[in-house]
Amino acid sequence: MTSEGNPASSSTSHRKLAVGALAGGLVNIIKVALQLVLLPVMARLLGPSEFGLYALALPTVSLVTLLADGGLGATLSREQETNSLLWSSAFWALLLMGMTLALGSSAFGILIGYLADQPRLPSMIALLSLSLVFLTLSVVPGSRLVRRKHLGVMAFADLASNVVGTIIAVTMAWFGAGAWSLAAQYVAVFAIRAIIVNLAAFHLPAARFSLAVLRPHLISGGILIVSRIFEFAGRATENFLINRIFGTAVVGSYNFSNQVSKFVSDAGSNVTWGAIYVQALTEDRNKVAILHRQLCRLLGVVLLPTVFLAAAAAPELTFWMLGPKWADLPFLLRIFLPLYALSAICTQTAPLLLAYGRFDIQLWCMIGLSVGRTLAVGLGYWIGIEGAACGVAVVTIAFCTAMIFAPAEATGCRPLPMLAGLVRPVVSSLVAGIAFLFLKSIFPENIIGTFLGLGAGFVIYLLCLALIDRRGLKEDWNSAIRILGPGRTLGRTL
Repeated sequence: MTSEGNPASSSTSHRKLAVGALAGGLVNIIKVALQLVLLPVMARLLGPSEFGLYALALPTVSLVTLLADGGLGATLSREQETNSLLWSSAFWALLLMGMTLALGSSAFGILIGYLADQPRLPSMIALLSLSLVFLTLSVVPGSRLVRRKHLGVMAFADLASNVVGTIIAVTMAWFGAGAWSLAAQYVAVFAIRAIIVNLAAFHLPAARFSLAVLRPHLISGGILIVSRIFEFAGRATENFLINRIFGTAVVGSYNFSNQVSKFVSDAGSNVTWGAIYVQALTEDRNKVAILHRQLCRLLGVVLLPTVFLAAAAAPELTFWMLGPKWADLPFLLRIFLPLYALSAICTQTAPLLLAYGRFDIQLWCMIGLSVGRTLAVGLGYWIGIEGAACGVAVVTIAFCTAMIFAPAEATGCRPLPMLAGLVRPVVSSLVAGIAFLFLKSIFPENIIGTFLGLGAGFVIYLLCLALIDRRGLKEDWNSAIRILGPGRTLGRTL
């Protein structure tokens, strides 16, 4: 049942969602800052050998994590909490799945330790495997919180778990725990998050289980898991091919550019993704389509200038922050930073497909993307790393086009109005990037001069956007006021 019949309830629901989304955005910023501080500190405390041991242990658990929730974490939120049989069945199924996968991963760790001749590896993988149990224990209460639109609680759990995990990692590393500090941090993040969400939304499950009521969710969740696996396998294959064709130095730059670009885009898009999904579970589809268009534009207004300016400054940022050894990185960043931002905006149809039970559309698009990227990288044998990166860009643009137009009928989101809202932010971001390239010769040739140029570029972006898109900015402001609370709308100020 939607809330459209009760304006007061709808307003409160929207305000709760908006506050939760803002909290999620703030948490993402804090997480980025924590990572930027933590990485060099841990690198200095641990050294490369301990990092290498952790790198051997983590992939086994990371791969299993893709399967641990069976896709139920995304689909359970669609169901009314009064369906006791379904929610209880999900709890018992997830608990069994988490324990089974943890034991299986631990057993597999013995084999990995023997093959790698690393006696500490099995016990480290066993410790990391505990995260699978904590993950599954947080799925059901997490789905309840999403159903209730309590995104603020989810954001607090995310923040608290990461802060506690960081403290544990640094403390243990300081006292000489080595790679165990990273493993403890990994498990602590899942454990703290599980404790908080269960304190907020735990409901004692009934001693009942029915596979029949879970089957539709397992099928729908299975599609989501297959999509995750294709993405994971595709990226692993890309790295393998680049290593074989170009060597470890190039694969390092390629992998780093992908990770940085995805991390920057996900920091913003995860917030809007969650907000769209939560609304799609309970609201009228026409209202959700309007929200989708507004949030895609908001994401573009924030994300596009960030990636365009970062791409323009990639050579300077790479040199001053990483040194001259990363010579291949600036070109790749200039390709992937805008590319991942575009992909983040275009895939905002995915939460709607998930909420409406049509995630198969996303699956086929993801399969096409993974296959296409792999073929483009394989062509690098003949066209070089630059040609391969450009090929990946062409494939990703085709994927973005498919993710805009293919879901239109299922979601009710018209592509052209959404794209029209992004034209002026794109133009303003291009102007800002070009302005930085012009202004960088004026500022000192050091890291301070680079950041001064980026600041000037961002000011130019704001001025350009205010000049060519006053109406769009006014609509953005009025929409935010309507969601966050009562107040006067923006009249002739802009």
